[in-house]
Amino acid sequence: MAHQKKFKKTHPYSILRQMRISVLLILLSVLQQFLVRPQGLLEIIGSLGLNAFYVTVILSYTLSVYGNFKYCTDAHCVHICKGVFIRKSFTIPYHSIRTIVFYRDIFSSLFGAERISIDTPAGSTRRYDMTSYFSRRIASDIRNMLHRKTVSAVSYRSRTMSIIVMAAFWSNPVTGLIFIVPVVNNAGKILGREVADNLVRSSIYSPVRYMVHFISPAAATIASVILVSWTISMILCFLRYVRLCTYRIGDYIIISRGLLSHSMTYTRVSGISSVNIDQSLLMKLMHLKSCSISVIGSGKLKGDKGMILSAEKAEDIRRKMTDLTGITHDEVKRISVARGSIFTYIRLPLLALLLPAGFFMLRYLLPQLRETITFLSYVVLFVVLWWLLFRIFAYRSSYIAFSQQCLIVCSYHRLTLRKYYIPFDNIQKIEVSQSTMQKYSGKCNVHVCLYAEKRTICTVRQLPKSQVDQILENSG
Repeated sequence: MAHQKKFKKTHPYSILRQMRISVLLILLSVLQQFLVRPQGLLEIIGSLGLNAFYVTVILSYTLSVYGNFKYCTDAHCVHICKGVFIRKSFTIPYHSIRTIVFYRDIFSSLFGAERISIDTPAGSTRRYDMTSYFSRRIASDIRNMLHRKTVSAVSYRSRTMSIIVMAAFWSNPVTGLIFIVPVVNNAGKILGREVADNLVRSSIYSPVRYMVHFISPAAATIASVILVSWTISMILCFLRYVRLCTYRIGDYIIISRGLLSHSMTYTRVSGISSVNIDQSLLMKLMHLKSCSISVIGSGKLKGDKGMILSAEKAEDIRRKMTDLTGITHDEVKRISVARGSIFTYIRLPLLALLLPAGFFMLRYLLPQLRETITFLSYVVLFVVLWWLLFRIFAYRSSYIAFSQQCLIVCSYHRLTLRKYYIPFDNIQKIEVSQSTMQKYSGKCNVHVCLYAEKRTICTVRQLPKSQVDQILENSG
């Protein structure tokens, strides 16, 4: 019975992680005494008493959470007990675990702690089944147990230039803005709004100074914000994926990455939902591809896309993909998109061309902003044309195929062409749909459903219906 087992506590660093938000609130309550300056003895006593009550409640709750989280392991399962107001206990069999993530950052390393998270198909799509901090020795012992003393060379080690290229492909100004805005707001609260604004102006002024000779100051400011935001996004992405190494040890694929914060993800090969080869339009021009895996637990680690191979040549990607996952790229039968279906793929980008046209018309209604609107019009026009070119690339490259091991689905997702290698046992459903127009033209859309972190639907549009029916019947 679980209650007869000897349960252990996790690393005390868990207390600090539980208090990471509360500490800021405690500091704000202390600063209140200096900023608000209560008048009179009763106001001072009342304010201090309220803050002391708040601190006592937070500390009591945090210590209770830490004290009530206990674990125990045996030869087959890990047993967990947790909860303050509602006690919970559950058991996770080892054979059900799909992903184990070891994570440490600068602060946890100072305390000799490492976060271990495990996930199973029964867990939530937002949280791990179990996550807490343990000592570095315990984390090392668990890794050694997973390795089972198997000696294996590094199957793949990324080049720094490959990570830089991937960071450039994946980064976008929106991610940078999402990072900048909270930082500026918090800096404004601590240092003062004027100091924070000066920091922002100084970071943007240098690009503006050079651009203002070619475009208007307003347009130069917009361009600078886009450039700075994209640069910050690229730096964050680079730090997250630098030093990428991928191993294959026994039934596990191990992904190690990160500089300031380091993570090691152990994934069962038998639990892989699909192997994905990604290629954007720019990567196509540079003859590069990347490879990732979809699995339970992938996606909960910030920024994780399950990448196992960064930007490499197609021949290297195929060879190393087979070495790591055991899945070959050979195709037995392929069905490509029907000829004359290009309009279905480029319809939305063509409609989007009305947007820059509207901007150009707006110049005559707002002559005082003509240069700024012109700049924005060219930016939007470039984005729409790039979208149009990508859809043409997707039309020429989308298909569905079979191999001896899996179903191969090549389709686009946003601005990335993704080829899914889905083992037959992991296919949840194959759905063939036809619109009224497709019935007359003999075409159809094929939707393939699989389950990884959440349900994923791969769709290939405008395939010949007769060929799809024939290949599905022959496949059984």
